[in-house]
Amino acid sequence: MKEQIQESSSSISSSSDIDVYAAGGLIYREISEDKSLEILIIHRPDRDWSFPKGKQDQGETLLQTAIREVEEETGFTCSVEDLIGHVNYLVSDKKLKKEVTYWAMTVETGEFKPNSEVDTIRWVNYEEAKKLLTWDRDKEILDSLIVWYSQRNQQKPPENLNTQNEYTPRSNMHTTDNPDSDLERIESNLALIEAAMDKAADGDLEAAEDLMSQVKSKAKESSLQ
Repeated sequence: MKEQIQESSSSISSSSDIDVYAAGGLIYREISEDKSLEILIIHRPDRDWSFPKGKQDQGETLLQTAIREVEEETGFTCSVEDLIGHVNYLVSDKKLKKEVTYWAMTVETGEFKPNSEVDTIRWVNYEEAKKLLTWDRDKEILDSLIVWYSQRNQQKPPENLNTQNEYTPRSNMHTTDNPDSDLERIESNLALIEAAMDKAADGDLEAAEDLMSQVKSKAKESSLQ
């Protein structure tokens, strides 16, 4: 899974000319009453500090890919909060254009154990994340996460935030009669339902119930828009 990546080709904008699709999670947690947050970053041996992600398997939605890859690389089953955005870059040794789609997530259950893909994880604040992350594209999508979080909690973003790639609130997207938005919500709910069924089949009824609760919560939010 190691890649030689041409950093100058990174971008946070989506492209229609994509060879490889992948997805991952921007995992965060609130650490105090003022709702400041920490972000989870991972270290790939002899490679980089980045976010958990991986290639889309055949038959998967991108959201299913994100949930699966996060669990495989971190050991965490996560609650999906919102779609944050995409990053594009060139895998230079194969000359393939790759797009990674990221969702904001919070940890529900699980425990990290070092593995062949990820040897350590860290919970860091925004400033620490900006220093540790290897790639500019990851720093840009981090900024989008921070803007999303600040808007949701009516907070002022950090002064050193790069606002070139500001997050567009999904609540605004949902006020339009956009069929793509409706399909995205359906896809998100179906992915959560399938993940819940997998957890139930594995005997993890508590995790299955948590995932179904997310489906019900999202359905209620949609009906109020």
